[in-house]
Amino acid sequence: MLMNKIIYVLLFVVALSLIGVSHASPSNLTVIGKAGLYIFGVTQEPNGTMVGVPAMLNLTVTKGTGQIYIGSTPLTGTDTQAQAVISTDVACRLLNVNCNQYNFYYFITSFSPEVSGPSAGGAFTIAAMSILSGKPLNPNVAMTGTANPDGSVGIVGDVSEKSEAAALQGIKILLYPSTDNVSSSAESFDQARGMETIPISTIDQAFEYFTGYSVYQPLNSSIYTPFYNAVMNRTYYVISSYQTQLYDSLPSVTPSNQTAEYYITTAQNAITRERSLYSEGDAYDAASLAINTSIPDLVMARVIESSGGNLQSYLSSLINQEYGQISSTYNNVTQDYVTNSSDLDLKLIAVDRLAQASYLLNASNSSLSSNLSQALYYYALANTKRVSAVFWVSILPRGHVSFSQDSFYNYSSYYLYKASSYADYSALLGVNSPDQISLMNYYLNKANNYYNEGQYIPSIFDSIEALGVSQLIIEENSVINGSFAPINSQLANMALASIDNAERAGVTPFLGISYYQYAQSFSPDTGEAYLIQFYANSMLYSEFEEDLVSGATLKSVALVPSSAPVQNVYTFQPGDAYILYFLFIVSLIIIALKLISENRFYPVSKNKKTRHQKH
Repeated sequence: MLMNKIIYVLLFVVALSLIGVSHASPSNLTVIGKAGLYIFGVTQEPNGTMVGVPAMLNLTVTKGTGQIYIGSTPLTGTDTQAQAVISTDVACRLLNVNCNQYNFYYFITSFSPEVSGPSAGGAFTIAAMSILSGKPLNPNVAMTGTANPDGSVGIVGDVSEKSEAAALQGIKILLYPSTDNVSSSAESFDQARGMETIPISTIDQAFEYFTGYSVYQPLNSSIYTPFYNAVMNRTYYVISSYQTQLYDSLPSVTPSNQTAEYYITTAQNAITRERSLYSEGDAYDAASLAINTSIPDLVMARVIESSGGNLQSYLSSLINQEYGQISSTYNNVTQDYVTNSSDLDLKLIAVDRLAQASYLLNASNSSLSSNLSQALYYYALANTKRVSAVFWVSILPRGHVSFSQDSFYNYSSYYLYKASSYADYSALLGVNSPDQISLMNYYLNKANNYYNEGQYIPSIFDSIEALGVSQLIIEENSVINGSFAPINSQLANMALASIDNAERAGVTPFLGISYYQYAQSFSPDTGEAYLIQFYANSMLYSEFEEDLVSGATLKSVALVPSSAPVQNVYTFQPGDAYILYFLFIVSLIIIALKLISENRFYPVSKNKKTRHQKH
């Protein structure tokens, strides 16, 4: 019997290695590197007891276009697949690497019928960081924990059982989320086998233990460049000038309609707030408030006062006129004049605003017969968005560089893929706000519709908005005891780093900076959710805006030797595969000889219950 156990263990180890090697080498692709490490999950015994079990994670990174593939023996759960996308994003973000330059092939080997759960997310991130940084992993270190978009390590559960499985596997250091706990009995079990359990809160900390290096990137807080300030001041100037013209064009200073009077009063209050923001140096916030509040209110007041008492008929004619104006404005906006990457950024914003105008106008037309006040509101927003597109383009210098929506097809595919993965993961978390889920799906559906219509630029923008809400949901699920402070700090730093990266690459990330500034206008007491979402948007838009100029350029960060205990580091070499195959053949021969000598086979019990493993 002892001989049987030895053979089966040998086969398990060799099979894991062989599967990892065979699945980690996609053919006809330039391989950048490979990494492998143990991950640990739990399985339920027939008596209901949860027991930790090991599995092997292998990752191969190749040259590519930002695709992420995950497979397993056996099946892979949806939450594990979605976590792989998030984990890869985090790895690239922490190292300032453009994910679009690579493809990532993850493969998990286990003897369970299904591999599911997000707790291997941190390990996914560490494996990707190892390859992208060129720093090999310490095989004596393992971890459990999710990877959150802000670079923190999230809650997983069942840490005690996983730690015992790691100790039995010979691991010397197990890293686990600081938000989880290891039982005293498990600690005693682990210590008796020479393993230490260490709580961590960030992926950066885990990277130090695995590689002996820490990621260092100095942050430049001077993100408000003279060029950005000049453009934002110019934007507010043209918008406020239009606002004044609109106010002066009202048919009557004293409205004859109470609803119109209400809209004018609301607009006046908003204008006071806008001027206050502008005086404080927040030109973009002031302009945004005008576009979203005071100008639509003035438009609605003008329509009501000009309708002559027949609002539905008058509004219908205005909607028809607006369709033509949106079309002609689009033709003007998409003229091929761009002189640099920052100008291109402004043009993309204008194209997105026109797509929003078209979307809102369709909603207005659909509501015309069922909800007149809603139809009026949608029309006013559509009109304002269309006019704002003209504002963005009016500040562009003239040049002659080719511009086409079709050139953004790959970006659109990539961001829609990411947004869908994040949305899938967000929906699986179980603790979330129905309003947030609804908003996330709203943006995701719009992004998908735009993509199918060939409107790739607005598809990108709405995918990024969906990603921002998804990140909000994911981060909120990691909040412990109601404290958002660590998350806000992490996201603020990552947003600042993304802005800094874009500026160092030669582009002014208008939306990235503006969302960062907007997030800072909220206090933790008045808008935790807005803080998280807008910092996330700042980070996401800055990364996209940087991509416009840097393409697939790899940007380096400093890797500084740390004091983390790292030793006996080994990386897999291509020639090792022959040794593994040799061991596999030897194992088969030994089993065959044993079966022949005993002249019988041992039947497998049909009553063995199926187990389900969660990582």
